[in-house]
Amino acid sequence: MAAGLVFTWLLGFSPGVDALGQEASTGDSQQHFRNPIAKGADPWVIRDPHRPRYLWCKSDNDRGILIFASDDLTTMGERHLVWKAPDEGPYSKEVWAPELHAIGDRFYVYFAASDGDNANHLTYVLESKTSDPLGEYNLHGPLATGDGEDGRSPNIWSIDMTLLNHNDQLFAIWSGWDKPGSDNQYLYIAPMSSPTELSGPRVLICDNDDYRWERVEPDASQRGLNEGPEVFQAKGKTSLLYSCGASWLPTYKLGRLELVKDNPLAPDAWKKLPEPAFQSTETVYGVGHSCFVPSLDNQQWWHIFHAKVGPEPGWNRALHLQPMRVANDGTPLLGAPLDRTTPIQRPRGQALSEEK
Repeated sequence: MAAGLVFTWLLGFSPGVDALGQEASTGDSQQHFRNPIAKGADPWVIRDPHRPRYLWCKSDNDRGILIFASDDLTTMGERHLVWKAPDEGPYSKEVWAPELHAIGDRFYVYFAASDGDNANHLTYVLESKTSDPLGEYNLHGPLATGDGEDGRSPNIWSIDMTLLNHNDQLFAIWSGWDKPGSDNQYLYIAPMSSPTELSGPRVLICDNDDYRWERVEPDASQRGLNEGPEVFQAKGKTSLLYSCGASWLPTYKLGRLELVKDNPLAPDAWKKLPEPAFQSTETVYGVGHSCFVPSLDNQQWWHIFHAKVGPEPGWNRALHLQPMRVANDGTPLLGAPLDRTTPIQRPRGQALSEEK
């Protein structure tokens, strides 16, 4: 296992229990919740590998990193500020989309930051000083997400980094510009020599406009935009879910790629599916930047994503949580966004749902 990567225990886990409850009555209201569960965007939550709880990670108003611990997936729990950006410098502002990963006996937070100018966004990593995810962290970076053998000739804009463990090798996947100043976002992958260092040049995973639904608007004249990559692994299949389109519009959605070759860096290693994996409805719109987590009893998969609060352009968003299924071949089946009026049975294995 590369660097003792903890999240690979999810491989092969594909429970099919349906967590969608029937219409909630007064007597069982404690057993259900409704979306959204919180304000915010770019959700990230994992199972703590050491304790029966969830660990949420989010930006603190674009100026720091927060981690929350909770045994109830529908609430984040107590807030812990684990890193505060300096007042000035290359990573002092625009702290975006942090992800917490457990690797060996340490925790790592991958996030993008800049000096206040979006064109200067690069990726940084926090490494926990101990095995406590709520403790102190050391900062590493920026990571070499650019061109050339060293990844710094030049270093190039990057956001939304996530991790892939494949055949005991660790890889980084992110959304990046094709060249400095281009403002054209593609998905890239690179091998890692450690959780804090890339060890090879970046490789383009796919074009960002293979289908019109990937473009900022579904028109041939519009540019493609791919971001928010997230790995889902089950039953030997590796999928890469990604957000596409315009995050500020109701048409934001998810696409999906499948790893079809043994080497994730090889040409045509990733096959893009021709239809969106998850998209808006008439009542829930602008869905994207997903993550996936099992219930505490390992009997359910849950899909966490953000959605726009209203249909008008902008970034006023909230966090949604709903059950998902996994097909026999390991394909994630996300269904459609559940209406905000729909009562949803709470995740299994939680004290709240099991005892009240």
